[in-house]
Amino acid sequence: MEYLFEKSSLKEYGNEALDKYRELLDKTGNNSRCILLLVPNNNTKIRYERSLRLNYSEELKITTYISFVKKELVKYWPLIIEKCDEISTKVVSPTFISNSLSEYLIVQKVKEKSIQEGYFEDITGTNKSIANSIMTNINKSAFNLIDFDFIGEKIYSSKKNKDSIYRFSYTQMDEIISYYINSLLSNSILDNALSIYLYNQYLLNDDFYLKNLFTEVRYIIVDSLESSSNAEVDFITEALDNTLQSYIYFDYSRDYSVFNNVDIDYINEKIISKIKSKEENIKKKEIRIEDLYLLPANIELNQSSQLYNEMLDLISEKVISLIEEDVSPRDIAIISPINNSILEHQIRDSLIEKNIDVFSTKKDKKAVDYPYGNALVVATCIFYGYLDFIKDDEYLSFLETLLEINRIKAFKIFNETRHLSIDDIDEHSQYREILQYIEEKKKSDIKIHEFLTQFYIDKMLNLKEGKKNVGLCKKIIAESESFSESLSLLGMKKEKIFVEALKSTINDYYSVVDIEELKSKDKIVITTPYSYISSNIDRSIQIWVDIGSNAWNMKIEKDISNLIVLRKSFEEKKIYTNEMEEYYKKYYLYNTVYNLLLNAKKIYAFKSEYAINGYIQESILYSILLKISHKGDKNYD
Repeated sequence: MEYLFEKSSLKEYGNEALDKYRELLDKTGNNSRCILLLVPNNNTKIRYERSLRLNYSEELKITTYISFVKKELVKYWPLIIEKCDEISTKVVSPTFISNSLSEYLIVQKVKEKSIQEGYFEDITGTNKSIANSIMTNINKSAFNLIDFDFIGEKIYSSKKNKDSIYRFSYTQMDEIISYYINSLLSNSILDNALSIYLYNQYLLNDDFYLKNLFTEVRYIIVDSLESSSNAEVDFITEALDNTLQSYIYFDYSRDYSVFNNVDIDYINEKIISKIKSKEENIKKKEIRIEDLYLLPANIELNQSSQLYNEMLDLISEKVISLIEEDVSPRDIAIISPINNSILEHQIRDSLIEKNIDVFSTKKDKKAVDYPYGNALVVATCIFYGYLDFIKDDEYLSFLETLLEINRIKAFKIFNETRHLSIDDIDEHSQYREILQYIEEKKKSDIKIHEFLTQFYIDKMLNLKEGKKNVGLCKKIIAESESFSESLSLLGMKKEKIFVEALKSTINDYYSVVDIEELKSKDKIVITTPYSYISSNIDRSIQIWVDIGSNAWNMKIEKDISNLIVLRKSFEEKKIYTNEMEEYYKKYYLYNTVYNLLLNAKKIYAFKSEYAINGYIQESILYSILLKISHKGDKNYD
């Protein structure tokens, strides 16, 4: 029997799925192996697992769809390689590639083809931006069940001006997609997209697999159907037919970003329209100005700034005044439409002067931008003899960090020793010992991650900031291990590529656990609308930055990418019009605003007349806030 419930986004009603999970645990005597709880993201998974207080249980099947898929692929890999002719390298288990290496491989192929054969010459953008569009297309197509072979054709066919643009870039994109997929798949290497492809192609259609799966899984709970991709929807549809009971929770308003892998029309067709036992009045509805108007949050507009920097100063002053009024920092969120280092640094610096702690949910630095990250990179280059990869500034930073000296002393050592062999370095014994240590490690047959681990423990951990930087260095070491395994299978020179990727594509980041920990700290959060909603951040006072910017509702249609077109529900060869673009931008903006306002008490919205790039700006968000900030006006037009 299947049940569909309309889910509330209000925080006091936010645990319906977890409550049902507890109920089923009681019913089955804590037989957690037979209950599958699908959650929208790892933040929710961690929050739910921490909320459970069980004396005993079997395996907890609280998982995201992609984590579930990867686990099943590992378990049933022999069945996959038996059925999939595209896999040439037969191994016991697949290797999962990191996002950083995926990006590196596609960027390098785009760069190579652009230089040698003039690919994408009609596309405005860097090799990296083109590669990112291609990566997005691959991922969205997999989750939306779109054939990889026809991504370029599907996007080209939707162009309203297709008769006046070159088709070459779209066929060139398909060629690079084919190269990437074949390179990975033939070597038993998977990213998220290929994991979804293999699972749907070879497991979800296999009677033996389905029998085994649903012999064990007897109950399924879907926490947020509105966050489910088409691929996940097909899995849920299969589960509805094979489990004893299915409980599905759904909230239309949570469809807040085009960048999520969500196709509401497909969800309606495959699941909602077919479930009989559902609450009344569950039907597709769109957030309108009336819905925003009825929310209790009070909105205060400040549009007195001409320049962007002036607006940031006013925001800092507002935060300081709130703190002086005894508002807790953990009740305040500063929400900017996009990650912005200027905003973060200017506001952070002014607040730190007042001893007000701040954290940002996004780190915009590469791993090598940190002194300890750079030190590991330089040590790796010395270890493998890639000295040409090291810039003078990077080597000076290495000396400063390892020897705990200032830049002047580092420069002196650098100049005095740069042309000397290790044995000829008579002075600077500490530096000589570091080089001798690396030389000794060269004699042993150790892998990149083993060298980095030993070097960090022996030479960096006991430095002044050594323990503070453990997290960053562990990420670099983990990336090196992942890179080595994948690149060995691909037959590439792993050491050189790892160093290149580390300097160009491997970024620092907060883990899901980090975000969950930081959310509870007594700190102001700087974040984006997407991160605020997806991470389930709850702050009663929100400061919205730059409400005149169109970055609050970004353009959807790009040169070689369109996330609406790459949906199963988007008809083949249908033209994507300007009217569609404006409709979807407005649709997602309204849903975003609704989710931000839902549990807020006070919004301080700031606008500058000129954008950060110097242009005069207006936006849909600004016009929305003008209307709902005057709640005495009943005219919603």
